[in-house]
Amino acid sequence: MKRFLTTAFYAGIVALCAFSTTFSSSVFAEDGFVSLSPTESAKWTKDGQAAAGWVKHGGEATFETDGNAIVGKRGPGYSTFLCTEKRYSNFIFKCETKIDVDINSGIQFRSNARPGKWENKDVSIVFGYQCESTLHPERRNAFVYDEGRRGRWINSDTPEWVEKSAAAFKEGEWNEYTIQCVGPSIKTWLNGTLVSDFIDLESSDGFIALQMHAAPQGEARWRNIRIKELPATPWIPLYANGKFGDLESKCLWEQIDGDSPFGSFVPKPVAVNKVLPDGTLSSSTPPNQKEDGILVGKKIYKDFAVKVSFKMESGNSGLYFRAKENDQSYWLSGFQCEIAMDSKVNAALWEVAGRGWVGKTQKTEAVSAKATKQGDWNDIGTVAIGAHIVTFLNGETVVNIIDPKPTHGLSGKVGLQLHGGGSQGCLFRDFYIMPLDDKAVKLIDAK
Repeated sequence: MKRFLTTAFYAGIVALCAFSTTFSSSVFAEDGFVSLSPTESAKWTKDGQAAAGWVKHGGEATFETDGNAIVGKRGPGYSTFLCTEKRYSNFIFKCETKIDVDINSGIQFRSNARPGKWENKDVSIVFGYQCESTLHPERRNAFVYDEGRRGRWINSDTPEWVEKSAAAFKEGEWNEYTIQCVGPSIKTWLNGTLVSDFIDLESSDGFIALQMHAAPQGEARWRNIRIKELPATPWIPLYANGKFGDLESKCLWEQIDGDSPFGSFVPKPVAVNKVLPDGTLSSSTPPNQKEDGILVGKKIYKDFAVKVSFKMESGNSGLYFRAKENDQSYWLSGFQCEIAMDSKVNAALWEVAGRGWVGKTQKTEAVSAKATKQGDWNDIGTVAIGAHIVTFLNGETVVNIIDPKPTHGLSGKVGLQLHGGGSQGCLFRDFYIMPLDDKAVKLIDAK
């Protein structure tokens, strides 16, 4: 619709009316949000491929603009995804959605695409987090599913949360979905009700996409699509690509014994650390060594996520965090995310010079044993935010506890350990930390 007015008095009113055809009144009042909704004049290809700023992956569903809404119409083949060309890391995303029959749809976020096959056809497979939108009787609206990757619900899938989602959903009406991502924290709301609240480390950025699930019929609509980008919380390399370094000393390498560039890490005292030609860090201690072999960082961290990849060759190792230095044979006191040949304890939580095992149960042992890749590379990580501590092994949550009074406090150093008292050997790579400042933690704590 076009209107032509000649007086300056009405110009502002007309501008506001035009603005309202694309934005809802709530969006107009939201500070910092940017619209992702195509305008009515958005140009789509004849087969409903994509408007400017969007690209289609997957099957043969089509998309078009109806007013300020995007309409997805199901088509043959694999699930279809209308994806933003831009990638996002930390953000608050909002939109309203409406579906017409018992279909499955959703909003992908922090997602990516890879070549793949669907019924022997070449397709672009989308994988990553999906905020569910469905009319299925189970009503897991705003639950988060790991599409094309782990293939399961990521948030707490208990009757209590299912009931909260079902109660918040308005059948046959527009429903507002909100997704907040801050570092390792992911939360979703359905019409203002918190439905998902969890910590995960699988992906920290990616595109946003609107999904049409594979099926012969049905439509889904999205309107008032907008996003507010939040300050980044990047992964900082502690050891990657054959070099040690953090934010303060990325390019300042200190040669230790002419062997390895340790940068902001200090070896304590006897582990043999070598950087192999492929960039892998090889750490070992001799059979008669009673003291632990430690690489300890110089910086103090309070709230953060930390991760490393390892391949255990012999003995026992660990990822230290919130640790304090001492003059004992083990050199550090604090938490250790366990690394060992014993698959039942990988990513279990041990408090050195304190309570011993913390949060270790038969359930954590079963998860650890199932997730461990014996003789292969494993990804291990920890998130520590205040009293909340979560550990991960190859994408599976092992320990998830609230521990308000740890023996050695709520801050400390990180490090890699080789246990004393025997021959130990472990390979490390891709050692990263994500510091979380007070502003990020405040957002993470928001309910």
